[in-house]
Amino acid sequence: MKYSSLRRIAFVLSILLITASVAYAEKPEMAKIRVNVSPSEAYIFIDGNPYTHRSHTLRLTPGEYTIGVYNYGFVPQVQTITLKTGENPEINARLTPVPAVVNGPWGRIQIEGNANDKAAVFLNGIGPEFFVGHIDEMNNDVLAKQRLVVPVGTYDLILINPKEKTPFFTGKVEVRENERVIVDAAAKENTRVYKPWKRGETHGAFKRFEAGTKTADIAVAPVKAGITLDKTQIACGEYVNLTWNSADAAKISVTANGKPLAESPFTGEQKLQPLETTKYELHAVGPGGVVDSSTTVSVDTAVKASLLATPADVKYEKVGDRVLEQGSSKLTWTAANANVVRIEPFGLVKGDNGSVPLTLIPSQIALGPVDETKTYSITATNICGGSATQTAAVHLTGNIAPEEVAEVKMPQTASPLPLLGLLGFGSVFTGFLFRAVRKNR
Repeated sequence: MKYSSLRRIAFVLSILLITASVAYAEKPEMAKIRVNVSPSEAYIFIDGNPYTHRSHTLRLTPGEYTIGVYNYGFVPQVQTITLKTGENPEINARLTPVPAVVNGPWGRIQIEGNANDKAAVFLNGIGPEFFVGHIDEMNNDVLAKQRLVVPVGTYDLILINPKEKTPFFTGKVEVRENERVIVDAAAKENTRVYKPWKRGETHGAFKRFEAGTKTADIAVAPVKAGITLDKTQIACGEYVNLTWNSADAAKISVTANGKPLAESPFTGEQKLQPLETTKYELHAVGPGGVVDSSTTVSVDTAVKASLLATPADVKYEKVGDRVLEQGSSKLTWTAANANVVRIEPFGLVKGDNGSVPLTLIPSQIALGPVDETKTYSITATNICGGSATQTAAVHLTGNIAPEEVAEVKMPQTASPLPLLGLLGFGSVFTGFLFRAVRKNR
């Protein structure tokens, strides 16, 4: 070999060595942790995303992670851990089975056509709570019986490869009673092939999960949910107790006339004061189906009010400063389904009924006849927006007269002659006295 060729080879090797050194230097140090799972087919999720199934040594960049171990039909084990370079403590996840069994009617979903049989399978949602297993547990090999048994209904089937977040397959799947639906995950079109499943007609209750060397039965429980009220008809201002419950749901929501009221817990109760007719709806969804339930309370927002004046006609008589007659009346009122009651011109009143005495005085001060109408009104409202107004009137009539003056009156039968005689005698007597006084001077 020529020297120049050796030089070229040495140069290439040095370049490769430098490149490898740079790549190694740029590669971050990894943290390792061993996760041991039981049952053996359990799936490991990291930060809510599928990672791998079975016991596994995880190699991750240092940092904080939420590591969850899931297997349908078992209580999951989830913990948050900070991984560091070097050795980290092992996680031993021994899951506890849910003891309940699943009964029909049911059908089966069989998934074929995907090269990665470790892909995670979800029904009706993405997330660990919707996880039912991986494809290898439900592809029904000729020699291995693997069955995904689900309640009759329509499902969103979602498939996600390990260590990925985006589904590679989504589609609607109708499950028919005692039939097996075969889904080709690799097909360009969402094809469905249905075949009879005779075993479904005679099979007793399934455990939620049961697996052998080459067998697996995953039986998904149906979602059950309901919502109730203790009263369905109330007056404004009254309270109702709303109760809801669910089983085998992954998520629930409760709304009041379309507005959010609660999200989880899966069983709950609230004391509420609806101000209008309200429809409460419960939406429960899980891998075993979707349940919608509702209940409605009718709220009586109408206010009823009455106002009555008795008597409705009153007399008033006054002479000078003296009131000879002053009639009175009484306002009687009622208000039903009301929170605030006002009677004008008196203002706020309390209670849902009552009476107000009326002493009626005319507005006019001039002399003459009285003819006035006094008007009163009641307005009742409630916190539900209800309102009612009524009026009542009293007719006041009478007279205002001046003070009376006394008059001298002569008797109609007397004669004026005696009076004239008396006046003449007085005149003579007065003249006699006048002359006597002058004489004595």
